[in-house]
Amino acid sequence: MIRGAAATASDASAASAARAALEASGSAIDAIVAGFFAAAGAQPDVLLAPSVALAAGVGVGARAFDGRAIQPGRGAPRPRGFVDEQSVPDAARVAVPRSLGMLVLLHGYLGRARLRELVRPGVLAAERAGASARAELLREVGSLGAVALRARDVERALLAVGGAVAGGTLTAEDLAEAVPAEVEASSITIAAGATALQAPWPVGELARPADAIVACDGWGTIAALAYARTDDGIAVPELEIVLGRDAVPVRRGITRLAPGTPLPAAAPIAILQRSTLAAAIALTGKPRLEVSALGALLHGAALEAALHDVRRQLGAEGALAVLRDDRDARAVHLAPGFAATMETRPADDGSGAGAGR
Repeated sequence: MIRGAAATASDASAASAARAALEASGSAIDAIVAGFFAAAGAQPDVLLAPSVALAAGVGVGARAFDGRAIQPGRGAPRPRGFVDEQSVPDAARVAVPRSLGMLVLLHGYLGRARLRELVRPGVLAAERAGASARAELLREVGSLGAVALRARDVERALLAVGGAVAGGTLTAEDLAEAVPAEVEASSITIAAGATALQAPWPVGELARPADAIVACDGWGTIAALAYARTDDGIAVPELEIVLGRDAVPVRRGITRLAPGTPLPAAAPIAILQRSTLAAAIALTGKPRLEVSALGALLHGAALEAALHDVRRQLGAEGALAVLRDDRDARAVHLAPGFAATMETRPADDGSGAGAGR
């Protein structure tokens, strides 16, 4: 591993791909992008999951990337609306995905490797899972980027489960105009000389928890990505993927949520910066990360113990972090159920865990 580079993730396939990207002289951005696509190949509910990313570093600034899903219905007449919850079909809960657009935007920001190279672990993972259609979709993403969703067969498959014929409001115009956003990250001072960076938009009480990937590189960039999987999704058989139930159905007598409105998504990630220290932190089992708890990482304790303290304070199932200072970089993943102490390290799962501070 290149000096100053480290990565880990809540998903083992994502962690392996992220570390491989760094070992191939990729950037922290390459690492989290490769990790995402590896997870997307292995699991059907990742590729179009609502996603959020942060990136910071020397010459980078502090940026937040918005891949939250948005409310569908562009270019379509207003539906009459459903009378009650029981009459709402699955299609009415299909939102407009922006994850791929966000990943492409993020990669264009500071990616060093070619996109198709970063997608390759996902293609291989999908093939191992026997999901040939998902593997082919990932290949198209590697070649075309987010435009892959507008390919005729892909668009047709998505509209078949979320469009008007199925009882939803997803349109071809939605898919064509689903543009991700890049904005300045929110910066909060948590101690003297120490700031925490977060996504600047509200998370929402109904946002489901997310998986995450964190990475840093030898060029001074540090990054984190969160993506919200689902265990109760809507299958797209032709593509062998699963969509979350994120859209807000139109109901009679209730003001319609405007098409294009971003929908709540988990963002349990943050970047901590102080002098020569930088850390990317993520939680699992929680939709958000309260940055006031990150002061534990500034007190000189071992990274595992400090991260365990953050997890305990916030009631998270798991926690992960990469930390870089003027000596080197290290990564820790505290899986659900693991209790760290000053003397104890988590078992090495191949994701970079076990590196003490």
